[in-house]
Amino acid sequence: MRNVILTTVSLIMLMFGSDCFSAEYHCDRDTAKVMGLVRENFSPGGDPGAIAGKIAEAFIGVPREEVTMNDSIGHLILRVDAFDDITFLNEVSAIARLSTSPGHKRSKEFERELENISYRRGEDNGFPSKLIYFSDWVVDNKSRNNVKELTENYSEQFRTKSLEKVTRNRDLYRALKDSAVFEDQKMVEMGFRTHKVPHLKREQASNKDIISDMRDGDIVVLLTSDPATDALEVGFLREREDGFHFIHPSAEAGKVVEEKDTWDRYLKRNAKRTYGWRWLRLAK
Repeated sequence: MRNVILTTVSLIMLMFGSDCFSAEYHCDRDTAKVMGLVRENFSPGGDPGAIAGKIAEAFIGVPREEVTMNDSIGHLILRVDAFDDITFLNEVSAIARLSTSPGHKRSKEFERELENISYRRGEDNGFPSKLIYFSDWVVDNKSRNNVKELTENYSEQFRTKSLEKVTRNRDLYRALKDSAVFEDQKMVEMGFRTHKVPHLKREQASNKDIISDMRDGDIVVLLTSDPATDALEVGFLREREDGFHFIHPSAEAGKVVEEKDTWDRYLKRNAKRTYGWRWLRLAK
């Protein structure tokens, strides 16, 4: 288990008998926020997908920041004071999974759950082991039964991509200043040359069969036409009276928001930015 780097001022946690004063894990208000959400949503044996939307909602208003780009170390980081798309996906998923797993909950269990969902094969081996590309995240977490894809239930369409945006933009990623880390990241990206990204068409978000199969807490992703990467925006659905709404770290708003438009209308409004979308669900 790698060291976890945390932010903000330390305070004592009384939730779930936390052992957060160990040498590897430092107690602070980020930890308190996470474990408070675990306590609030604690349902051993429950469905993590069913509570992911509620957990995502708890972070509305948190600033968007390029957390992954600014990470110079590459090891596991717990931050709930700022998110980019992938760290938002990881934090919400890890909280939902921990909240529904059996047993007594301590901060150490969250550290393990976050590592499991965030790194290739669930093992923190530094920056190149981080699941930065959404497609990489899906491939790895599907293989370990952490998530299931629903896109392919309604579409046989795909677009071929060569995922290499990270190394193409080496200067933007602090961790890639290290030449060895950069070479290792290039090796990761070699495995995603001519990668097939499945997708649903924008208009399929209005399909009655798809809408009837959607659930509160599902993961949805806007896909970008940029040939070197895959995801434009990543977040969770929240079911309201008028339909499903998208909660995500918005680049436009600079914070986590729940979009006012329903998901199908949001896709229409962003038609020029995306060619389609993916749809997944945390596995029980």
